[in-house]
Amino acid sequence: MTLRSYIILMLLCTIACFFAFLAVVYFFDPTKANLLALILFYFSLLLTLIGIFSIIGLIARIFFTSEHLIFRKVITSFRQAVWFSLLIVISLFLKSANLLIWRNIFFLILAFVILEIFFMGYKSKPSIKI
Repeated sequence: MTLRSYIILMLLCTIACFFAFLAVVYFFDPTKANLLALILFYFSLLLTLIGIFSIIGLIARIFFTSEHLIFRKVITSFRQAVWFSLLIVISLFLKSANLLIWRNIFFLILAFVILEIFFMGYKSKPSIKI
């Protein structure tokens, strides 16, 4: 898959997820929403944010970094988009449950930073075939 086809596919999927998010917001009443409506709301928002942040992060990495391996830029931007999107969606969920306090956000950010450090330092061992 080329970089251009990846960006086009990611953009199309992000637009589709955005319209799904708008449909959930339009068709479901948040005061009378059941569990399925809430799951659809948070999941469609998560997928939309992942797509937006992934595209923005990839474009920023293309223009502002000097690394020549494009697949590493794609992987890093997608992974960090997932972390940032999860941070936003979990924060919204905590806010809706009246559990959003600075300590929860601090520990959530700390957990994502530790995960990112782990993934940045993780090197896969080469497989030895006998």
